[in-house]
Amino acid sequence: MTSRPIKLLAVEDSENDVRLAMLMLRRAGFAPDFHRVQDRAALEAALVEGPWDAVISDFSMPGFGGLDALATFRATGLDIPFIFVSGTIGEETAVVAMKAGANDYVMKDNMSRLAPVLERELVQAARRAAHREAEMELRRYEAQLGQAQKMESLGTLAGGIAHDFNNILGAILGNVKLARGELVAGHPALAMLGEIQKASLRARDLVRQILTFSRRQPQQLGNIALRPIVDETYRLLRATLPAGVDLVLDLCEAPLYVDGDATQLQQVLMNLCTNAWHALRGETGRIVIGLETVHLDAMAARALSGLVAGPYAHLWVSDTGTGMDAATRERIFEPFFTTKPTGQGTGLGLSVVHGIIVAHHGSVAVDSAPGQGSTFHLYLPAVAATLRAPAVEPTAEAPAPGNGEHVIYLDDDETVMLVVMRLLERAGYRCSGFLDSAAALATVREAPDAVNLFVSDFNMPGRSGLDVAREIASIQPDLPVVISSGLITDELREQARSLGVRAILEKEDIFRELVALVGRVLATGA
Repeated sequence: MTSRPIKLLAVEDSENDVRLAMLMLRRAGFAPDFHRVQDRAALEAALVEGPWDAVISDFSMPGFGGLDALATFRATGLDIPFIFVSGTIGEETAVVAMKAGANDYVMKDNMSRLAPVLERELVQAARRAAHREAEMELRRYEAQLGQAQKMESLGTLAGGIAHDFNNILGAILGNVKLARGELVAGHPALAMLGEIQKASLRARDLVRQILTFSRRQPQQLGNIALRPIVDETYRLLRATLPAGVDLVLDLCEAPLYVDGDATQLQQVLMNLCTNAWHALRGETGRIVIGLETVHLDAMAARALSGLVAGPYAHLWVSDTGTGMDAATRERIFEPFFTTKPTGQGTGLGLSVVHGIIVAHHGSVAVDSAPGQGSTFHLYLPAVAATLRAPAVEPTAEAPAPGNGEHVIYLDDDETVMLVVMRLLERAGYRCSGFLDSAAALATVREAPDAVNLFVSDFNMPGRSGLDVAREIASIQPDLPVVISSGLITDELREQARSLGVRAILEKEDIFRELVALVGRVLATGA
């Protein structure tokens, strides 16, 4: 039978008594590895050195009593068995010792009790340790759940604001386009309109970042290799970072593939590396981009916001910058939270990182402490490489201008509706604009053959764009329908497809792409 290894710390002034105790334990199936001390200083040093499975202690020793040893042991906070082994302890003294925190006592004239007592106390200590670990894990899960709920709430709020803001920006950009079309080349107002357009496009990019954080931006995930993304990001950063910043790659040789969006993952790396650069505060320092393959077991995966066990691509960015305290780490993924001075950051960089990685079914972890730099760990599910034939870009001719075809445009935003009407009329179409869905549908009922195309916003009071499409299908099944929305989800795409909707257009792109889309739908019916 294999002996059970055990590390024991013995507080005893008699070498012979310790050897006797070890002999009894060996006979009971233990393989003790022990260290003997006999004064407070040696005990304190040994407890620090550890680790130990149990402590056995004599009760009466010259200049250092058993209760002193017990008090010294208790001060460490260790939760391992402490057992008195004594030839002089009486019943009343034993009760005092047990109340002081000893687990049990064994008389030296009955040493056969030592092994079963030790076995029992080791089992109890293991149970207590398992219980503590379970409680800690529960607290970690509760903290993760609370953080996830907070981020979800913030994402819902941010996404709603971004959706409404997109309509406003669309109206600005649409009117700029119309105004520029009314002016001759060289007109002084064209420069000012150009500045309005540039500012509006920057604002639209900001909205896209908010939508990415809230995980409302559509994801186009494909089988991609991570190494080329890292290499390209490295080249871009190397040309941008100051000479005093040492940018280093730490990449594994094995090819790593994930289902992802290459542009978004490059944005993640750029955001993290930019943050790392800012953390250096203008001083010299080191930034490392790393990539390796890891296999997360069930416990490690659960600790990373509830991932599942399996192979992962581990991508990380570390810096030697200022680092973060616990309070800052708790908030870094919140939108608009920033530690940078006013005007030097939007507070969206890390929230975008979080949104993108979660949308890629991954997780983000952070190691950081003040003065010790930071490391951001990204975990993405690893997949096998997929062989694909090279894509051939179709050559599409520009759609012909309209020829008086009747297009109905429905939108509850009057500004957007008026701009779209003018754009379509300028392109040669006859356009009827409506703010109310009932009025628009009534027009179709009155003369279904007089309408060639119906374009509807999705998010409207009373009826959604899908409701409108459903009613049109019952009135005039052959009438093409196009829906625009500031929030396109997979669910919306599937429902629109089932209703025969010909196309779904991003609301922010409506002024730039609707005219061409109308031409294609009318020309091909697709």
